[in-house]
Order: sequence, then structure tokens, then C-alpha cells
Amino acid sequence: VQPMPQEQQTLTDASTVFQNGQTIMKFTKIMKEPGEVEILFGDNDFLWAHGSAPALTYHSARSAFVLNLSSGAAQEVTAPNKGLWLAHGVILFLAWGVFVPFAVQASLLRKLLPEGGIWFQIHRGLNTISLALFIAGFAISVATTNKEEQPHFSNPHRRMGLAMFIMAILQVIGGIVRPHNPLEGEKKKPVRVGWEVGHRVLGVSLLACGFWQMYEGILLYGVKYSTDESDEEAITIAYWVWISVMIAVMVLGGAFFKFRN
Repeated sequence: VQPMPQEQQTLTDASTVFQNGQTIMKFTKIMKEPGEVEILFGDNDFLWAHGSAPALTYHSARSAFVLNLSSGAAQEVTAPNKGLWLAHGVILFLAWGVFVPFAVQASLLRKLLPEGGIWFQIHRGLNTISLALFIAGFAISVATTNKEEQPHFSNPHRRMGLAMFIMAILQVIGGIVRPHNPLEGEKKKPVRVGWEVGHRVLGVSLLACGFWQMYEGILLYGVKYSTDESDEEAITIAYWVWISVMIAVMVLGGAFFKFRN
């Protein structure tokens, strides 16, 4: 919480009272001030928000409403394109929370699969599906941002999405033009060793960014559409439980077969 500097504070008759489990705040506001949005006698756009405790903490609920100061009439304002942003989130969760982790697990746990390169077919197939979903989710984001007439890549979530899109394309191109894998008994050439290291480092980086992006998306969706605090908490817990299982399978399974060999 960043308090406004005292020299900029113009509220008067301010008071806060806790009564019967409610917090009642009262103050007098100047309707027209330099550098501030003017408050009109007609319709005005306002925001409300409240926490879940008397202390200054994260707002557990928030929304927008229109208030007419002449008539006293008020109407709640709902942010648009809820279905599009929900589709964006679901599609990208499938890409980075399901298909990419499964693709990585197919590579790390290849000893559990039949011989003959079946692991590579699964790895490539799942990554192909995830890339198609990623492109679709990215396109929805760009199109919806255009529809809302908002600037592109204006916050960390959007900029990270663009960076991941570029990294994913590079990862796919690297997989297509990868150096020849030596036959059994042959020694790997330095270019092949370098490619394998780069492929793994970029893959892990993309996966970590994806996990962060999905969590950040849950928070942004909750703020934009004023979701219920308990619903947001339940979705967040379910998300991290799923991601923790995916990480545990990759780390523990991969380590087991590596040390076993």
C-alpha cells in the first residue's frame, strides 16, 4: 500500500468506523481538481473494492459501477469479452499445463515405453499439439486486445507471452534442424552435444515461464472480472497441485532413470 503524499491529500472529514462486522468509511471529496478525473452531477464511473480483514491487504473482491449523482441511480458495470479471455486461459493451460509436461515426461521416462523410438513420436506429437494450441491462444489474446482497443504487450504477462511465443518457435525450428543423432557405438559430435544442452535449457525455461504465466493469468482474470475470492483460491490451489504433480513426475522420474543408468 502506497499512501498518497500529504501535500496531495484533499479529502476532508475522513473517518473509518468498525461497526457490527462492517467497515464504514466516510469522506468529503472535491468534485473538480487539477490532474484528477472530474466528478459530474450526471453519470460517473466508480470502482469499489474491499479486503477480508480490517488490515490493509489484498482486495478480495472488486468491481466497477456507474453512479448518477443527480438521481442516485447506480448500475454495475461488467468487463467485456469474458468468454474470450476464459478460452484463452483454458487453451493455454492445456498447452503448457498438460501437453508440454506430458511431452517432457515421454522423453525423461522413455525407459517405461516400448523400444523403437515410440517415445520420440509421443514427444513430437504432444509438442505439435501444444504449439497449435499456443498459437490459437496467442491469436485470441491479440484479437481480443485489439477488440478492447488496448495497447499490446503493455504489462509483464503480455510481454512474457510474446517472449515465450518467440522462444517456442525457435525451439520448434531447432528440433526440425537438429544435428544427426549418432548410431549405437558412435561418439556424439560436439555440435550434437551443444544442441542437446541448448534444447533442454530452452525447454526448461519455457516450461518455467509457462507455469508462471498461467498463475499470473488466474490473478489477472480474477481482477478483471471480480471473481469470488473463494473460487479464485480454489482454482489457484487446484492449479498448483496439478503443476506440483507434473514437476514431481518430471524431476523424480528423470532423476531415477538417470542414476539407475
